[in-house]
Amino acid sequence: MLNTDNPGLFRLVLGSMRYRMFNFMASIIILLILSAILEGHKYGYLVINIASTIVFVLGIYAAGRNKRSVIILIILGLPWFLSEWIFTKSPETIFASVLFFLFITGTITDHILHSEKVSTDTLYGAVCVFLLLGLLWASIYGFLEYVSPGIIFVNNNAEAVNLLTTNEIIYYSYTTLTTLGYGDITALTSEGRIISVLEAIVGQLFIAFLVARLVAIYTANALRRKSDL
Repeated sequence: MLNTDNPGLFRLVLGSMRYRMFNFMASIIILLILSAILEGHKYGYLVINIASTIVFVLGIYAAGRNKRSVIILIILGLPWFLSEWIFTKSPETIFASVLFFLFITGTITDHILHSEKVSTDTLYGAVCVFLLLGLLWASIYGFLEYVSPGIIFVNNNAEAVNLLTTNEIIYYSYTTLTTLGYGDITALTSEGRIISVLEAIVGQLFIAFLVARLVAIYTANALRRKSDL
């Protein structure tokens, strides 16, 4: 039984649950910024890994709606999490990160679609899904490039081919997701092109379905309130 003798602590726990989507969203944005700034700097990896740990924990906290989902998230995310700290990346750990981001994205999306009202938690959750889509595809690109270097990307600078960093892959993923397509990093192979096209399609469809769903929820609640009058 939950002990509520300490109302201050109780309110703190409830507050953190109310804003868990916001906390998760903020942690992803901070991680992306720190990764861009600190990659390659001495001891920068330490700060980035700490930020990754926070994303990992807050992601489980945000998406873990029940015991089963929490266990699945931990099982899928732990190999990726540990590999970041002990520098033992392998096709298996990178693939585990793909599954982790896929599951957490699906779980939060399901939460949004089944929400009965448009709340700040719903909106922050939608932003989290969009950010996670970029990371999910970046993980897919990273996995394929790790298994078979050059299978996806060709940089306009011939000397930089096969030397793409994690940040550059993330950069490519988000420019594709938002259909910006600056062209400084391109997918030349047929495999890379189809995966990039799928990411661009998913990004646009997500926005379309999200707007439609939020409008539907808002309209249903408005009609319900009107009928109660």
